[in-house]
Amino acid sequence: MFKELNKLIQFYSNKEYSFITGNGTSAIYLALKSSGLAKGSKIAVPNISCPDPVYSLLWAGYKPVFIDVNLDDYNINTDKLEYEIKKDKNIKGILAIHLFGNACDIVKISKLSKKYNLFLLEDCAQAFGNEIEEGKLGSFGDCSVFSFGNGKIIEVGHGGSIQSNNREFIEKVKSEYSHLDDYDGGLIDKLSIKHRSIYYKLYYLGIKFPILNILNMVYVYFFKKYYLFKIDKTKLTAIFDGLKSFDKEKEKRIKIIDIYISELINVKNIVLPKMNNKESILSRYTIVIDKSEDISKEIRINNIPSNTMYPMLSDRFDIYMGKNKYKTSYELKGKLLNLWTSDISVEKLYKMISILKG
Repeated sequence: MFKELNKLIQFYSNKEYSFITGNGTSAIYLALKSSGLAKGSKIAVPNISCPDPVYSLLWAGYKPVFIDVNLDDYNINTDKLEYEIKKDKNIKGILAIHLFGNACDIVKISKLSKKYNLFLLEDCAQAFGNEIEEGKLGSFGDCSVFSFGNGKIIEVGHGGSIQSNNREFIEKVKSEYSHLDDYDGGLIDKLSIKHRSIYYKLYYLGIKFPILNILNMVYVYFFKKYYLFKIDKTKLTAIFDGLKSFDKEKEKRIKIIDIYISELINVKNIVLPKMNNKESILSRYTIVIDKSEDISKEIRINNIPSNTMYPMLSDRFDIYMGKNKYKTSYELKGKLLNLWTSDISVEKLYKMISILKG
């Protein structure tokens, strides 16, 4: 099963080698642990992202440097990225994230990584099966990761993978992987409850008193076992089936996103994202709209899935955060709304659109 899975994944990443992991977060952790970068090195990360990649980075022994994002696609701003690289010689790597599957400017980022001799990890956790004109997402970095966890394009609950053209690197990944614990569903369920009870408490404390963001840098170490584990082998068949039926899932998501675009493109108070992929295959379709949290609540009251964007990473981890450094992130704060691109009926889809139109 492993051999067949890796062969399928290699096709979608256009990389020579692939290795299955417990989830996307552990994939990032293992990739960084195997990177050869000196402990304490800094890694550039977009300021709007799921915080899990930052947890991986910290556990691997590195320090995050948050980079502001673009206003039109919410991905890392490459001009600001290069500015920080020039300014801080301790930045030794880039974690390039394709937010919700919409490609960041990975071509320019790849050029920057070569220009400044930086390790490039391409995070395709939410971008499985996507391409840009220059190639497949997952093919540009020194290595790349996919995820098959909750909310991903192929969603089975757990599972991830690392891809690379460097066999020695993959052997290091395998060695690091051998040190992880076996999957323990009971333990993970218990840690999940504790994690959720703390997550937002610390987030709101950090917004009010940024110095307390140091707590986020500490408490994550108590939840390593929640994220870092070997593959749950019961998920292998589901991952394999998801890969084999990907074309059907792809077409379903494209159809839903096309409806969002056609229905919302001329709505006065909504700004649609710039689409960077050859096809519209996204894990979530994210729009800009005022009072996004209130609108998300109204959508959920109608039993339709929706949520707002991730909290800014600087609001969780930066004890010296400043609005000038993250100007665009602050401009988008409280205005980003995630719309589901799968598991939604036509009736609920149009009900949500009517709510958005007001």
